[in-house]
Formats: sequence, C-alpha cells, structure tokens
Amino acid sequence: MNLDLVNGLVSNLKENIFMHNFIKELSNYLEKNKVNNQETLGSDNKWNNLLSDNLELYDKKIIKKFKDKMLIERANILQNYAEETKNYGEMYYIYDISQNDENSYKLCICDLNKSHEVIIKKIEELPENAKLGSVLRKQGEKFILDKEGTQIVQEQINNMIQEKIKEQDEYLDSKRIDGHIYEVSAKDSGRIWLYDISNRANGSIEEIEEIKVHENLYETTKKGDLFIYKNGEYQKYIS
Repeated sequence: MNLDLVNGLVSNLKENIFMHNFIKELSNYLEKNKVNNQETLGSDNKWNNLLSDNLELYDKKIIKKFKDKMLIERANILQNYAEETKNYGEMYYIYDISQNDENSYKLCICDLNKSHEVIIKKIEELPENAKLGSVLRKQGEKFILDKEGTQIVQEQINNMIQEKIKEQDEYLDSKRIDGHIYEVSAKDSGRIWLYDISNRANGSIEEIEEIKVHENLYETTKKGDLFIYKNGEYQKYIS
C-alpha cells in the first residue's frame, strides 16, 4: 500500500477520533448548561440582594419602608428555619460580600441568642459552591453546604418579597389621593419624597417616598415644588 495513503488514513482517523471526542464533550457541556440555565431562568428561587442601594426587585422599585420590612421578615424566616432544623447543626446564612475584601463573605449566625451576629469568612474557607444566599451548617470547625436548606429558605424569602411588593403597591395607592396637594421634600435616583399637605394627621404631615412619577416631571422638579394628584397621576400645581 502507498505510504502516503497510509499516512493519510491514519491522519484522518486521528482527526475523526478527536472530533468525535470533542463533539461528545461539547454535547455534554451544552446539555449540562442547558439544564442549569433552565433551572436558573425557569425558577423564581434566585437570591435577591436586599441591601442594595435604590433597591429594585422583579422590575419594581422598593421604597425604604418596605425594604426594612423585607429585611426584618428575612431575619424571621432564617431564625424560624434554624430553630426547626437545629439538630442539623448551627445555621449560617451568606448574605453579603465583605466591603473590605471582595474574596470574603459576610455570614449571619441564625441564632436568637447571638442576635444574628455577623462573621466574615474567606471564600476558600467555605464549601465549594457556597455563594450568596447559601445556608451553611457548622459541624465542629467545618462548614457544610446545606443544599436543601438553601432551597427552602430562598423559596420562603422570595414568596415573602412578592407579598411585600403587593403590600407596597396597596400602601402607595392609598397615599395617592385625587385632589390632594403634595410638597416635594427631596428627590434622588428616580424617587421623590413628598409631604401630603392636604392630610394633616394629629397635627403632623407624613412623608411619602414615591416611585411613580413621570420622567419629565421628575427632571423638572426641585425641592419645595407642589404637586396635585389628579386623574391617576401627579401634576405640577400652581396656586
């Protein structure tokens, strides 16, 4: 047989084996990531950062009043689950990245007696795949990732968030009163703080953080301006 022909066949065989292995590995990778992406995109069980400035969740701006409520409720959820499962070991929750070291996480100890004390741990000190929103257990000096606990806690937290968003919608709707006059006390990042000067409860005026203001109105507004709520929207009020 011609030597060049033999070399060509061997070369083609090697290339075919390489391509077969490459395609097999690529298919496995794509299938694995397809599943992971489906789980991520199809699930509402993601971690939400309740500490972020100008908090926005599920395409909704969250006012400070309800951000604070969410933080309190999250602490209650963690505490309750820790109490229900304390036989699994002391529970920790990864809730933030350390401001002083981006390679470290902040963990709160979910123990009522420790008042949710915070500790900081290097990422390499924690289990593989531990991330923001993870539930950990302390067993001896070692941290263990509680996958089931993470799933349960995040589902409860996100259900709570959805409920608080509904409560916020109802609260703000109740403060938007047709014909009432509002005075602007401040504005920042698309939010405006208003005093309802038409409503003086017990001699005081409540300040409202408003997130539903037309962009043009927001841009042309300054402290001390007056609005009137009319036909379902805020408008400049000229006395």
